[in-house]
Amino acid sequence: MTPRERVLTALKHKEPDILPWDLGGMRSTGIMAIAYVKLRKALGLPLNGIRVYDVGQQLAWVDEDIRRMFGIDVIALDTEKVMADHIWGWKPYPLPDEERTMTLIPANYNIEEERDGSRYIVEGGVVTARMPADGFYFDGVYHPLANVESVKDIEKWEMGVMSEETLTALRKEAKYLYENTDYAIMGSFGGNILESGQTLMGWENFMSALLSNKPLVEALIEKMVEGHLKNLELYLDAVGDYIQIIQMGDDLGTQNGPMLSPRLYKELIFPAHKRIYEFVHKKAPNVYVFLHSCGGIYELIPYLIEAGVDILNPVQTSARNMEPEKLKKEFGKDIVFWGGGCDTQRILPFASPKEVSEHIRERIAIFAEGGGFVFCQIHNIQANVPVENILALLQTVKEVREKG
Repeated sequence: MTPRERVLTALKHKEPDILPWDLGGMRSTGIMAIAYVKLRKALGLPLNGIRVYDVGQQLAWVDEDIRRMFGIDVIALDTEKVMADHIWGWKPYPLPDEERTMTLIPANYNIEEERDGSRYIVEGGVVTARMPADGFYFDGVYHPLANVESVKDIEKWEMGVMSEETLTALRKEAKYLYENTDYAIMGSFGGNILESGQTLMGWENFMSALLSNKPLVEALIEKMVEGHLKNLELYLDAVGDYIQIIQMGDDLGTQNGPMLSPRLYKELIFPAHKRIYEFVHKKAPNVYVFLHSCGGIYELIPYLIEAGVDILNPVQTSARNMEPEKLKKEFGKDIVFWGGGCDTQRILPFASPKEVSEHIRERIAIFAEGGGFVFCQIHNIQANVPVENILALLQTVKEVREKG
């Protein structure tokens, strides 16, 4: 099978020829640039031209040499990366590691660094994100709707519409990837509701308003859904013939369970999710809906399936009620697990390479039977993971695939 055929077979809940594998197919299945530098050094690969395509999370674009070396099956149609390649260009950027390794970031970013080593992303004169001197990520600090008080305030706000320039660049890249590679192509869309509300209003403000000011929340959600559907139609018109998977996102869980009660989710967030995901299925029936949602979301999975989610990521098995055996038994016929392959909280950073390998083999044995599984570690490989453990992960999955 080609990589594309392999992934599509798994998405149909059938067993492909070998285990499908994603590394870097979207912004929660990748590797941080600092870890990526260590990996390339260990493999004897050149360090020039490393692209940090996700500046906030400091994620490196997985290059073709590593894709081919380990047989990765998925590639991202990432909007910012496409725009940097086709429109904005790239510019030099030193990583926040001891060596200040020189990489590239999209040229539209304006990053300022203080004497103490802290860094800021500035947009239009406004600081929108901040990285502490000893940090690894940029944390968002700007919430444009932080001071809204009424439905009238929400009515004044409008979600941006994807530009023709962006859509043209995406279509060009999607068509190229479809015709010139055999990867499964994942389009990065988003469609966030809960997360977008938290970002726009501020986490505490939005979560409080879910209970204390439902008319305001409902008005904001309706505005977001209208905006998402408008952009989704434009997006699918541009790339729907070329992508196989569309990535949505909405972190709904914490370490100890859902971020909001199942009742509140069903009342306020579920209808929005259902409208967005059903639109994809009607507009582009050949495209699978992929939802990234961190945390313990066991109680919400039946609702997500009902809403139209085909694929669940990152399958955070270290969270409460997210035991692999239980998830596979209860939901394995109805949803594809894209993740869960290696615990990145307790195993990948802290175990020995041998323990990492044993752990991964156990997870594959649980999730892969009968199809409906694409291997990926749980979320991104972090900056401080020992390179020996990263190699153990990559080599173990490669060995499993070679044995069929």
